[in-house]
Amino acid sequence: MKILLAGASGYIGTRLIPALLKEGHVVVCLVRDKKLFEKQNPYAGQVELVTGDLLRARNMEPLPVDIDAAYYLVNALPQTSGFAGLEALSADNFITAVNQTHCKQIISLSEIDDQLTEAGLSRQHVEEILRGADAALTVLKTTMIIGPGSIATELLEGLTKKSPILIASKWAKAQEQPIATCDVIVYLVDCLLNAATYDSEFHISGPDILTFREMLITHAEICRGTKAKIMTLPQVSSALSSYWLNYLTPISYSHAKTLVENLKYDIISRDDAIRKIIPHACLTFKQALRQTEDFTCQS
Repeated sequence: MKILLAGASGYIGTRLIPALLKEGHVVVCLVRDKKLFEKQNPYAGQVELVTGDLLRARNMEPLPVDIDAAYYLVNALPQTSGFAGLEALSADNFITAVNQTHCKQIISLSEIDDQLTEAGLSRQHVEEILRGADAALTVLKTTMIIGPGSIATELLEGLTKKSPILIASKWAKAQEQPIATCDVIVYLVDCLLNAATYDSEFHISGPDILTFREMLITHAEICRGTKAKIMTLPQVSSALSSYWLNYLTPISYSHAKTLVENLKYDIISRDDAIRKIIPHACLTFKQALRQTEDFTCQS
């Protein structure tokens, strides 16, 4: 099958490419800069490239008409002024282009956001736009993604570098249900042209429900070989917390802002329907931390 991938340079997109190639699919990557993509991605020579910026539809090359399905993995623009409008424009230009093909399914990856934060409302709007496409829509919503290079992993690494670890009191109590990167990829691949997933939304998560404090303690034990000392701060503003995370970790301020908002609330899967369609045993949090040999904790 011929599969379109929008967001091929992102964290999940780069890891999805080899999984799709392994299944024998022809992968078409929508990229802004072919030369840059070829320089950065080791699989660039095994995929077809189409140049296009979803924020500038007039500059997009036509998509191959024989596309069977498409992944939309670009709905995570930095939270700068007007980001919601830009995300909506990107999604609208995407479905306009995809509607010119034979695409039967669009698969999108989002986050569980019961509180509907500003970012959550923007993602919800994007999903509404994608539902207007001619193709069926499948939305997978995740909790924290744990794997080499993920934002959540970088957060844990950055915080556990210091002793004692200083975190806001709300963060310590927030419950998470983290999922391993490799498990996210499994669900994305197995949803592909699976009619049982058409026009549906699913929560995907790992088996463990942990407080953020417990995640820090476990990360320190496994990756640092130390016993974490954690001090909770009673009142820390969102802005200060975002700057603080940006300073302590490699995470950008915009991503730190999103994390701070999410850590105010419990983020737990409320739907296990996907397990009946795709019976897959996800890794535990500890297994996710050890999942690949190239997982190295920063010293």
